[in-house]
Amino acid sequence: MRYGITIPLDRPIGHVGALAAHAEKLGFDELWLADHYYNRDVAVALTLMAEHTETPTLGTAVASPFLRHPTLLASLAGTIGELAGERFVLGLGSGGYEFGQEMEISIKRPLAAIAESTRIVRELLAGRADVAGDVFSARGSALRWPAARTPVHLAARGPKMLALAGEIADGVITHGISDTHIDYVRDKTGGGTDVCLMLDVEVGDDQRGAYERLRPRCLMMAGGSYADELIDVYGLPRDQVAALREAVRTDGRERAAELVTDDIAAAFGIAGPVSHVREQLGRLDARGVDSVILSVGGGTADEVADHMTRLAEAVHG
Repeated sequence: MRYGITIPLDRPIGHVGALAAHAEKLGFDELWLADHYYNRDVAVALTLMAEHTETPTLGTAVASPFLRHPTLLASLAGTIGELAGERFVLGLGSGGYEFGQEMEISIKRPLAAIAESTRIVRELLAGRADVAGDVFSARGSALRWPAARTPVHLAARGPKMLALAGEIADGVITHGISDTHIDYVRDKTGGGTDVCLMLDVEVGDDQRGAYERLRPRCLMMAGGSYADELIDVYGLPRDQVAALREAVRTDGRERAAELVTDDIAAAFGIAGPVSHVREQLGRLDARGVDSVILSVGGGTADEVADHMTRLAEAVHG
């Protein structure tokens, strides 16, 4: 199993290169970035990461074609691939909560949007795109330099998007670390694509305190919008999920986070001493997970680096 880690972009951009180099030194195989308008720009961050590292895979987890048109995503992939020696992986997803709430972006036909985006990116990187889609099009578009092929991973939770990922993608990025969920993902994707689990980790000798830090970070994974059949797959009590979703809608995130229990958090993340974190990651490896994208807490860049170091102890021993 490959071990990836997220590089946070909610801190000054000047720290990104050093954090990426630190993660590489610690032995992480993959470095991932979330692409949100409210954080530092992912293209700039990828450039800095490419310049400060030599071997790790660099990826977006994830970028949305509703913010960056697929032609721009192809240009990004080709450029970073050129700069980083073809180490880039493009993670695609339809979008987050802020699209509708803040920008009034309607995520219409997400399956078609992601399928068309994947096709446009691949055709452009191969030379010329000729796609007349229902959501996105690129008719006779071409990059003006020879770009290398870039692997595409799709963010997916529901059965239809998982099936699409299994059909067209090189990998799937998803949340949920229960054995039943891993089996579910393998079944829905058909078992022919890499399974990449994204999860938050809190390393600490005081497991109770570690869970207190982890619980708020699992709020939207448990209390957000997703297919109801997944509630049972995650192993969550339906009444608790219903209450959590209602609290998110009516009371706001801070109050809703108080309803996240340790058991709910444990469906999406790992908290506790190094030995426990190592054991749980070993379980994912034994279940055939291809890679994990691990996210750590921390306020300052130095604190994030310290969290990375403690996590590396659990990963590598």
